Amino acid sequence: MNQFEKDWNEVKKADRRIDNETDRRLWHNIERATQGRARRGQNIYWAAAVLIPLLGLAFFYQTTLSYRRNKADMLVLKTGNETKTYRLADGSTVTMQPYSKLVMDPNRFGKNERPVEFEGKAFFSIAKDKARPFRIDAHGFKVQVLGTQFLLDQQSADKSVVLKEGKVKIEQKGKITYLLQGETWVNDISGMEHHYYSPSKVKTFAFDGQDYEEVIRLLEETYHVQIQYPDQYRKQKIQGSFTGNLKEVIAIVSYPFNLKAVNSNDQHIILK
Repeated sequence: MNQFEKDWNEVKKADRRIDNETDRRLWHNIERATQGRARRGQNIYWAAAVLIPLLGLAFFYQTTLSYRRNKADMLVLKTGNETKTYRLADGSTVTMQPYSKLVMDPNRFGKNERPVEFEGKAFFSIAKDKARPFRIDAHGFKVQVLGTQFLLDQQSADKSVVLKEGKVKIEQKGKITYLLQGETWVNDISGMEHHYYSPSKVKTFAFDGQDYEEVIRLLEETYHVQIQYPDQYRKQKIQGSFTGNLKEVIAIVSYPFNLKAVNSNDQHIILK
């Protein structure tokens, strides 16, 4: 078998198909190119010049068809102006808020990992599977979990992940952040990252004569809330170490001034 036949058989084995007419013409040119010892070297170069571009076109054609076929195989879940809950093949559920979209490849999902792409805002309840991590490409940052519950907001100006249960790994621009239960990650509109805690998260705070306003500012930054209080107590000193959730710590540090929360929600607390 000559070299051209070997090359051609390799093309066949690779399944890079071209049409029958092109097949016939290539064989005709190969036969002409191999006739005569005196012209062998020159004709080999000529035949290769014809064969290589055509093989390149055949490979491009097959690759393009494969790309289109893969795109067609993608599963797209999306919402209009309503909220919907979807159950995925691994048992995970995703409650998607209006105008959200989740894209996944059923041929890849659940093999060695569980990759998806997501745009919008949704609450994820991910089935536990330590061998196959659930990975979310949120277009700007990535979230990886093994099994947990969290709220992902990729839709607002401030992107965020609020962890309700378990542990998640967040990656943005090469920086990795781990969240534990009751913690929140925020990437604000200016591109700055912040790490907050749920108001129910128990933490320990130690103060050595700090002003009341400094104590309140620290609590605001830790729990991502706004706390309003009478201005007359701004320079009062706070001393001691305190452990508790946000509500408990506020009550302790405000006790000497007889201040109590008269109106509060998850984001705004008023002390009087």
